[in-house]
Amino acid sequence: MAKNTIKRRHQQEDNYRIDTNSWVTPYGNLMTFLMIFFFLLYAYTYFLSDIDYERLMNRIQSQLANLDFKSRMELKKKEQETEFAKKLREYMQKKGLTDAAEVSITAQKIRIVFTERAVLFASGSAELDHQAKEVLNDIAELISMLPQESKIIIEGHTDNVPIRTKEFANNMELSIARAISVLNYFTEVKGIPPERFAIVGYGEYKPIAPNDTEENKARNRRIEIIISRT
Repeated sequence: MAKNTIKRRHQQEDNYRIDTNSWVTPYGNLMTFLMIFFFLLYAYTYFLSDIDYERLMNRIQSQLANLDFKSRMELKKKEQETEFAKKLREYMQKKGLTDAAEVSITAQKIRIVFTERAVLFASGSAELDHQAKEVLNDIAELISMLPQESKIIIEGHTDNVPIRTKEFANNMELSIARAISVLNYFTEVKGIPPERFAIVGYGEYKPIAPNDTEENKARNRRIEIIISRT
């Protein structure tokens, strides 16, 4: 019985015995990680010399300065756009163009659409009448207020009355001819450089009113002028 008691005691001691070598593996891992860390730190300081560091800092400062400059330029541009929009509306009111044309202003462009009170063309014609020339004189002054880099697109439009004459085979040709008439007036009469312009004709395919009355057809026989501000 005494032998059994001693045997059980040894078994209990074995069960509670601590493995004194269990710390070796995590300690070795820690040392390995520290060695890798210091090696990378050494490599970083070796390859990034004082000159490279100074160059890097100068580059960062330059980029920050550029960002600040761009922010100031964007703010200045918005202020100029607001001021220009104010001057444009005052000019339109002074010249009485608010009744002759509808003007919309965005950050990118100015769109001028002539209303029925400023009919530029008779039906089937690309010839500017006297009233049209008076309106275009004021528009030419407006264009002179813009920066030289502004691009101007002249759009020609027609009503839906079919046309087939010696001059025009269809409404598409007529709309282009109307845009050319306005272009020639701006460049030949008002002396605006032709390289600032582009023309396009849409025929009857972009009406602003139903072609169901003579008044609406007159509205669709129109010119739109789009001035790019960028």
